[in-house]
Amino acid sequence: MSGTDTGGGKNCPCGLSAAGTPGASVEKDPKYPPVVSCTLRNGLQLLILRKTFVPTVSFTMIFKVGNVDSPPGKTGLAHLFEHMAFKGTRTVNSLCFEKEKPALDRVDAAALSVIEEESRPEPDAEKLAALRAGLEAAEQAADKLAVKDEYWKIYTELGESGMNAMTSTDYTAYVVSLPSNRLEAWMLLESDRFMNPVLREFYRERDVVMEERLMGESDPNRLLWETLSTTAFSVHPYHNPIIGWEEDLRRLTRGDAEKFYRTFYAPNNAVLSVVGDVEPGEVIRLAEKYFSPWKSRPLPERDYPAEPPQTAEKRVEVRFGAKPALRIGFHNPGYSGKDAYALIMLSEILSGGKSSRFYRGIVEGRELALYANSYSSFPGDLYPSLFVVMAAPKAPHTLEEVEAAVLEELDRLKTEPPSRREMEKVLNGYEADLVGQLESGAGLGMSLAVGQQMHGDWRFDWKAADELRRLEPADISRAAAKYFTRENRTTVFLRENGTPPLSAI
Repeated sequence: MSGTDTGGGKNCPCGLSAAGTPGASVEKDPKYPPVVSCTLRNGLQLLILRKTFVPTVSFTMIFKVGNVDSPPGKTGLAHLFEHMAFKGTRTVNSLCFEKEKPALDRVDAAALSVIEEESRPEPDAEKLAALRAGLEAAEQAADKLAVKDEYWKIYTELGESGMNAMTSTDYTAYVVSLPSNRLEAWMLLESDRFMNPVLREFYRERDVVMEERLMGESDPNRLLWETLSTTAFSVHPYHNPIIGWEEDLRRLTRGDAEKFYRTFYAPNNAVLSVVGDVEPGEVIRLAEKYFSPWKSRPLPERDYPAEPPQTAEKRVEVRFGAKPALRIGFHNPGYSGKDAYALIMLSEILSGGKSSRFYRGIVEGRELALYANSYSSFPGDLYPSLFVVMAAPKAPHTLEEVEAAVLEELDRLKTEPPSRREMEKVLNGYEADLVGQLESGAGLGMSLAVGQQMHGDWRFDWKAADELRRLEPADISRAAAKYFTRENRTTVFLRENGTPPLSAI
């Protein structure tokens, strides 16, 4: 597919007048997929890639809002709103919204009374039981005016596949694949979903998330990750878990969620990727028809406090009825820093497959660890983050032995740059993954939308390959020496109950 920029009233290469779609264009460089991109007047960005292998289409809507944007004292709000986005609108999931709205207001009033009593230093148990009974009665009355799970039933009848949503620290994504002849149905449903959401069943869903939070406390893997982020970050909101803190969740209200929606769920804060057997011009025409009434809004400044430089090593130990494991994190500027690609390469050299240094040296070679992996950016990509190593000892070896072996490998990279062959294997693997990604409409759609929202360019994954290829072995050693220092290190040990503490070893 070929074409040129269509601003200024020219015809769009996909056959649609671009008078209302500033900047509509088709990517012509053969290095990249021939994505049609344009922005509606309200700021909604469209990324469209026609793939005619099968008669399906994958939709990815990403909002640039994640847990990092949950207000102080209201952690978990981004994740909870994602749940609420499946509860319908004024027309979907409702028998008569004019009658339902007063019933929902009565639910709110009852819930606020419960929250107020629960928040007292010494709640009155008898009064609290009565208030909770009143809330349950109000919810049951509202239920009679709602249609249970109608949104899901509609999508099931449309032939959905993979309908889901996910909240990260930095963004929230809504995804689904449909038969390609359901294009207009998706436009109708999703424009209504994000323009007219009704947050029915809010307090029940809040309780579901709180239960999820409690269940997560029995997951040693979640405990490790949460302890790492809360220890390594003291002031930046990356400190907070995506699911939120229990006390914050308990006090969230439907009004909080509606305010959050009005703040961040705007077309000028969204990217929509459409990948599949569709005509780009038709996608744009339907997007203008259904999404143009969605009004843009000013977006808040996101001047979150910067994490101060770490000046001393942090070591934390948690006890759990699970096998021992460890996480080690090193602060770095993340994707905003000039060393981002060196850290990506470094991570792959350490743990990318069976030829990696961790596998050959620690897992298979010395048989010290059950696994040893690394990630270049945790818990997010928009702000300075952590380079993380995760590992678990193989009996009878100890956490200390594995930690020492990991640090030895990190130190070796400081003085022994990777070989050209090591780097070439990483590059070949990365480029093979890019080619493989083209086979999945859903995966490709996510790549395009995340690239645009998180990095300002849907071509990010492809351009990253170029940046990785420009690296020299010395760049990797310099990055290792710069960030893998003791004072920049946060280490979390997970020990089985009954094992000696660090101080006793």
